[in-house]
Amino acid sequence: MRKYTLKYLCITFLLILFASISRAQDVSFSQNYASPLYLSPSFTGLTEGSRLAINYRDQWPSIPQTYRSMSVSFDHYFADYNSGLGFLYVRDDQQKGALVNQNIGLLYAYEVYVSRNIMIRPGIQFKFNQSFIDLSKTLFERGIDENTGRPVDYTGISLADNQLNKFDAAASVMIYSNLYWAGISVDHLVKNSKSFSEILPVDGTKITLFGGYKWVYKEGRRKSPDQSVTFAFNYRQQDYFSQLDFGAYWQYNPLELGLWYRGIPTKNKEQLSNNDAIIALFGIHLGRTRVGYSYDLTLSDLAGNTGGAHEISILYTIPSSNKPRINRNAIPCSQPGYWNAGPSRSKYRGRSRRIF
Repeated sequence: MRKYTLKYLCITFLLILFASISRAQDVSFSQNYASPLYLSPSFTGLTEGSRLAINYRDQWPSIPQTYRSMSVSFDHYFADYNSGLGFLYVRDDQQKGALVNQNIGLLYAYEVYVSRNIMIRPGIQFKFNQSFIDLSKTLFERGIDENTGRPVDYTGISLADNQLNKFDAAASVMIYSNLYWAGISVDHLVKNSKSFSEILPVDGTKITLFGGYKWVYKEGRRKSPDQSVTFAFNYRQQDYFSQLDFGAYWQYNPLELGLWYRGIPTKNKEQLSNNDAIIALFGIHLGRTRVGYSYDLTLSDLAGNTGGAHEISILYTIPSSNKPRINRNAIPCSQPGYWNAGPSRSKYRGRSRRIF
């Protein structure tokens, strides 16, 4: 039964390695702009009315103990105050409950008029984090029966505590117009030395740079929508890990297709390859609802063994009851909400708010 023991040991080693790495990193969603509040607090309230966003990610489904992440957010734009207010819940379940991280936070963003077409949005988030660890759900060498190759209940590791609680904060700023956007977000502003062990480090400060440009290659006429391609990027730096997502969306209402590359074609400080995945995206807009699906094709050394990653997103928008709904031809590509539902009631301007 040595081959079964070796199989479990290999899988266990990879899971422990990547669990320790991912503990130092936050969750990464492939559909960045389908989880706008998670991307940056500056996106809070960037919609005409209210918006509900739900995201679910199943990473490496072919490995017995996989990674599942989800987020739920709701935000609203208060036009009279040029402000957005929202809440965000995020849960990351690693190795079937061996390590669980979750947080819930309150977000706020304020909209500043620069010119007729340019806006600046500073944002802030305060959140409460909770982490749980259960080593009985993790395999170790002494926890494998040499005769059968099956796991047994043994860890041999003691922890000071199996639950950690802490408060945290994030801040951001974004500038945007009808055709481009760019911003920066800094997360984990509250320093905390709490950790389960030296194997699982504390969360390091995360810096996110994001932006993009929309190219309208064919303008719509009357009831015909614009045809456009949107180029976007998302760069993240956390501790000694860095990751870059860049790609493009093609959008023709109601369909949306996207292709992204995740990674940096070099090695990080730990000499691990940063070539992560190619991401294919499909989305459809059904009235106030947008449904998206993406698949990550793994490019790393684990390719062929992980099953990639599946991600589903749902965005539902509720127009403001204080003004009539005005239909527009163009619908933003991979929109974080119904940004072009009609002219804004902001006291500073009367144009519609849209990025893509």
